[in-house]
Amino acid sequence: MNPATDMPKSEMLRRSMRCFMLGWCSLVPVVGLVPALLAFADFRAVVLGKGRRWNAARTQLLVGAWLAAGGLLLSLLFGTIMAIGILQAIAAG
Repeated sequence: MNPATDMPKSEMLRRSMRCFMLGWCSLVPVVGLVPALLAFADFRAVVLGKGRRWNAARTQLLVGAWLAAGGLLLSLLFGTIMAIGILQAIAAG
């Protein structure tokens, strides 16, 4: 076990579940940007810190990262649609 890179198993499980929860929260357009970034931070920390140990919450970690990516795309789509609507309203006078 390398103390510089390996996180405790309890921390790994906690952050995996937190990534999952934040992934769901990231699906709220615009407001979900911050939870998505936090989910990605937890995902990165777990992937880099788990070492060779098995993560019992691996599925939740992966689903959380996918949900966070979907939340970012949803916010981008929502923002684009809103910007187009605002520009059309301005052009219409």
